[in-house]
Amino acid sequence: MNSRTESSIGLASDNDLRIALHYEDAAKILYNSNAYQDGIVLPTLFLIRQYLELILKHNIKQLNKISSCNDLTNRLNQEHDLEKIHVAFVTHFKNVKSIKNITDTEDKSYLNHLKSLILEISKLDSGSQGFRYSENKKGEKIIDSEELFDLKNTFCLLDKVSDFLNCIEDM
Repeated sequence: MNSRTESSIGLASDNDLRIALHYEDAAKILYNSNAYQDGIVLPTLFLIRQYLELILKHNIKQLNKISSCNDLTNRLNQEHDLEKIHVAFVTHFKNVKSIKNITDTEDKSYLNHLKSLILEISKLDSGSQGFRYSENKKGEKIIDSEELFDLKNTFCLLDKVSDFLNCIEDM
């Protein structure tokens, strides 16, 4: 089983886009597995959240080459708040659309679905802690023990935005 003993981690981590796509693939594999839903929900959400953070940051870096916008670019690697990263992405995206005079597109639907997905994830984990720890730095529970989550809805939203996000650099 060479695939388990000789994994090309260097190639797999070549750039943020590639890492993001691996997180997305891993989330889909876990979601589609027969594992008990309560046991996979946090790891799956963590993988989706990591995918979103990396793909949005990658796209901001790519769009910044054209957008002439400094929104978040100076502190991108220090920022982990998905909502702030999302706002910066939308700003860069809209600037590039304007600069390139791209008017039609179906992006309004994609952007709405993306916003819904970001809000879905952020309500439980805006700062990259909720899917990794049971308590915050103050010792307070991050996710209420009675919390329920609709992972199916999250995957529907992910399916609606992933092709869009994965191809932004083609603008």
